[in-house]
Order: sequence, then C-alpha cells, then structure tokens
Amino acid sequence: MIFRKKKKPTELQSPIDTIVVIGNGFDRWQGLNTSYADFKTYYHEHLDEILKKLHIKKRKYVSPDGTVEEWSDVELVYGDPFDPGELDNEFWNNFENSLADIDAERINLFFGKERRDLKDMRRSLRNTKRILTEAFCGWIASISITKEDTGYRFGDNCVFINFNYTDTLRKRFGVDEMREFHIHGEATDKKSIVFGHNRHPQEPEALLATMGGRFGGLYLVDEILYETDKHCQDIIQILCMFLAMNGVMSEEIKDIYVLGQSMSPVDIEYFDFLMRCSKVPFLDNVEEESGELEAEDELDELNELNQRMQFIIDEIGYHNTANENAANAMERWQQREQAARNEQYSKEFLKMIGNPTKTELDSVKVAPRTEDAKWHISYFGDTDKEWKEIVMKELGCSNYQLYPSIDECISKWKK
Repeated sequence: MIFRKKKKPTELQSPIDTIVVIGNGFDRWQGLNTSYADFKTYYHEHLDEILKKLHIKKRKYVSPDGTVEEWSDVELVYGDPFDPGELDNEFWNNFENSLADIDAERINLFFGKERRDLKDMRRSLRNTKRILTEAFCGWIASISITKEDTGYRFGDNCVFINFNYTDTLRKRFGVDEMREFHIHGEATDKKSIVFGHNRHPQEPEALLATMGGRFGGLYLVDEILYETDKHCQDIIQILCMFLAMNGVMSEEIKDIYVLGQSMSPVDIEYFDFLMRCSKVPFLDNVEEESGELEAEDELDELNELNQRMQFIIDEIGYHNTANENAANAMERWQQREQAARNEQYSKEFLKMIGNPTKTELDSVKVAPRTEDAKWHISYFGDTDKEWKEIVMKELGCSNYQLYPSIDECISKWKK
C-alpha cells in the first residue's frame, strides 16, 4: 500500500484482488513436456554428457560373477551404495521429495569413518548435487514454448505466482512480466532455479563436523540436506516483496485461483501462507504465538544443543522419529534462524522503497477483512480431487470450489 501511494497519480491502478497460482499441470495443459517422467528421460539421455562437462567419473563396481558396472554418484547416494542400479520410478515421480531420502546410516557404513573416507563421502555428495542441478537446469532450458493465442486474457486485477520455470504466461496469455513471480526461478536464469524438498530448513550442526568419525559423516548428510531444501520461508519473504511492489494488500484479496498445482507437501508452506493472508484474522491465535516466543528466553542453551543433536541422530542418522523434546528444540532453533533472516529481508526491502514516513504510515487505511477469500482450484482426476479436499480441510478453508479442468476454472477470462 505504501508503494502504491508513492506512485504518481497517472500510475495509479485499480486494486489487485486476485492471485493466480500456476503449477506444472498448467504447462502440461498447454502441451508442454514438463513432467518428472520427462526429466527422467532427459537425465538418462544426457548423463554421460553432463559427467564429461563436470569432469566427474563414474564409480566401478565388480559383481560376484566378475561383471564390471559403472554408476554415477547419484545412483550411489539415492540408491543402495553397496549394490547400485537405476533409480526406481518412485524416486523420479516424487523427485523433489526424494532428495531428502538419503540413508545416512548406510552411506556412513559404505564410505567409512576415517578422514580420507569422509573426504571421499563429501566429494560424492557434492558430485550428486552438481549432477542433478546440471541435469535439471539443462532439462528446463530444453523446453521450447511457441507463441500462441490461447483464447484467454486474465484481468488487470491479477498477479501471478508461477511454480513453473517457463514463460508460458507471457508468450501465450500476454501477462506482464512485472505481475508474475517465478517462485522457484526462471529457465532463462540458471542461477535462479530452485528445486528440492522442504524437510530440512535448519542449518547443519557444526559441532558434528568437529567430532569426526560417524558423526562427521552424519554432518555431511545434514549439510547436503540443508543445501537441497527449498527454504520456503525465505522464498515467502521474497514473495511478500513482490506482492508489496505490486501494491497488493491482503485485506483486498477476494479470489485465489490454483491452476494445475498439485498442492503437494513439498509446497504446502506456500499455500498455508496464502491461506493465512486471505482469511479473517483470529487475534487469539496471534496472542498465543506471541506468548510462546517470549517463553524461549528461559531455555537452557546446552540442553537445547543436546536435544538438537539427538534429533539429527534419530531423524537423519537412523530414520527414526525423534522424541518430542528433541523435535521441539529443533523447531525452536529453526524459528530463530528464520527470524534473523526475515529481519534482514525487511531491511533490504526498506532500502528498496525507502523508509516510509509517519505521515505515510498514518495515511494507510484499508478496511478490515470481513470474509475469507474464495479459492478456485482445478483438479486432474478423482485422486487429485480427494487430495485437494484433504489439503483445504487441513488448511482450515471451507470457502473453495473445485473444477475438473483448468478451462472450467478460468472460463470467466475466455475472450
């Protein structure tokens, strides 16, 4: 709103009251080969080329019958390091979530615990990330999109949160690039591309590295899990900047469209954020959360560290469920880390627009929300429909409508 008021009168626009979320199903609706099955094909077809480019060699394995096989670090880390083979369809079909499924115990046993072993383990984990990043970015860059008239035109009251890396909205729907936020980066900017899981946002515990041995190996897995996490909360901060720069006020959001987005667990934090932004606020919840944060000042830091170490050993080292105390300690630590980063994002944003004066702040008057925004969600098949009903229930939203196709969901924008 402050940004909107800073514009010249000739630049003033009508309030944006509609958010359109674009998922992979949207590009597939447009006939693009953007499924993880397509990525799997690209990976296998280009693996040798990628390894040569990155100067990475495959590892040789000799089977009991004397047969020699060669496999990359990807198959070693995400498969069975003692008996590697092609990764199964489950890995590729759930690619981003699968990046969190590293068997730390088995990896530790395979490489060993001596210093040279840990060095080899670090190299293998690094190579795995480099190979998959190169393959994923190369695949995204290979997707060609032609300009076509789709017969739809979105309104000027819309902004777009695009989970795809493509420029489909611009080429086929005439969407202004300033109204579109590529939440995980764009194909034209390799460095911007983000992919990964959302299960390990906390920074690795440095103490593990100093302990060496099996703990040193556990640290290396802890580190790579952190690096392959999407860090959704950081991206949400950037999303807030995008919305603010477009003059979007949460109180004015009336409709949210979800087109071809699976709303899977790996992206659920984004939808939780949008849900909270577009609902009538409950003050009781705010006060309760505030009280919880104040209580953290009385924590025993040594005990907190011990609990976090136990969490990593249980959750990552042995794939067990950590006890409640350990899980809570890790959650508190992650919240602290995130709070520090959020503060930095706020400072950077204020530098971008300039610190608003008291007069400007006092002039911001937006009517409070009296009803929740309505969600319009496309689905693909009965299973997808059932899943989205579950998600909306979990998010606490009852004001939504499901559509069996994207065409039906956006029919009001048909030319």
